[in-house]
Amino acid sequence: MQDKEEIVRTISTHYSSQVMRAFGNIDPASKALELIAKSLKEIYRYFEPSFFKGDFFVCKNLNDELCFEESKGALLYDKNILLNRTNGLMIIQIFNDSGKMIIWEDQDPDELLIQNTTLTYHFTNNKEFFFANESKIDVTIYDKGSRFATQFNDLIEALQLYSKTKILKSSCKHFSDSWADNNRLFFRGGGSGSNIPEKFMQLSLHEFLNTYFTRGISMESSREYNVVGDFSKPKPVDIKINWREANRTALIEMKFIGTVKKDSDGEIYTHSDPRANMGVTQLKGYHDSAYSDTPTTIIKSYLVVIDGRRNNLSAPKTTINVADGMHFKDVEIIIDADKKFHETILGFEKPIKMFAEPICT
Repeated sequence: MQDKEEIVRTISTHYSSQVMRAFGNIDPASKALELIAKSLKEIYRYFEPSFFKGDFFVCKNLNDELCFEESKGALLYDKNILLNRTNGLMIIQIFNDSGKMIIWEDQDPDELLIQNTTLTYHFTNNKEFFFANESKIDVTIYDKGSRFATQFNDLIEALQLYSKTKILKSSCKHFSDSWADNNRLFFRGGGSGSNIPEKFMQLSLHEFLNTYFTRGISMESSREYNVVGDFSKPKPVDIKINWREANRTALIEMKFIGTVKKDSDGEIYTHSDPRANMGVTQLKGYHDSAYSDTPTTIIKSYLVVIDGRRNNLSAPKTTINVADGMHFKDVEIIIDADKKFHETILGFEKPIKMFAEPICT
């Protein structure tokens, strides 16, 4: 538990305290900070900051005076003009309670930053700052994106936690059903059409995310498709998450790599990098379709690859040493050059590998 001095120190270094001190702890500064934070959450419903390569400013004059000549800007009646913006200069001024916003796209932001009675937020190159009475306050907390639009970063944090607490040691009951043996050397193989072991992995992640995000989302799973059995329609992506209030959607496809042992006859076969590449191609199809179907929704797509590869594995083996069992833990999946969509397509994320350890002798 934090002691009293540490709590006081944490509060004093929080960006809101720094902003207030810069303006002499006056009420209009508190109001400006509150309105900017509220406005950013609304504005970021229309474009994703991690996609944005330009300079974006939101400002609030403490006295509601104009920051630039109004005639050189435009009233922001319809925020749909911000949809899918990825570059350029935008300066948006907000005003007390009225909801009025003015946007300028050709004014000099340096003039804005020296206005001593204006609080200004600046987003550029995945960095966030407040400018308050000539004080520059860094409020960046994520490698990509904004603290005022946290949905995709929340998902990344959830996936990292899932990997560490559920997959690494096969601590999830559903995921543990994926294994053919107690030492976790081989994945189960149920034969064509059984969706084994994938269905256990999908159920595991779906249940985890459904528990992690207790409110504010809706979630769809391809398991519902498999239960209904309507094979006249293409199989949907494994997991789809919708943040309706934030106008965001995440698509998650799951694949596994490793050695499978069939339930029926004990025959083994191995999946490796090509299966992950197949997943990339499959996910791109889902990604393209989602953008076509919902062009105004902000979408990110994630391939999750469960890595259960073991070195020097053969069908008769029932145990494995540490060197062979952990051989692939830090070995990256090789994505073909023509499938590195995460380098060329906005919202198509780099595949996420989750290594599942065996029990080693």
